[in-house]
Amino acid sequence: MNEPIPEDAKAFFELANRFVAQANDLSEEHGRARVAAALLYAASRYGAFAWAMSGAPGRQTPEEALDLFGAQYRKMMEDNLRRMEQEFAPKE
Repeated sequence: MNEPIPEDAKAFFELANRFVAQANDLSEEHGRARVAAALLYAASRYGAFAWAMSGAPGRQTPEEALDLFGAQYRKMMEDNLRRMEQEFAPKE
């Protein structure tokens, strides 16, 4: 039996799904590659802003923040690549 998803996790995924839906809409006009690049740029820009506004500067170097954000992105990308590979694998 699968464990229930906590409410804060549900809210997180619902928010992420809203970004994905907006990206899907924008890709019709701009193409997936451009939207993916713009979304990545926007995520890095907002992440840097959130880091700066969090009070982290002075307690954490930009290099440490980059290591943390990079590791989080890598894990999320690995998880999603596996999910997409399973979802879109050729059917036998």
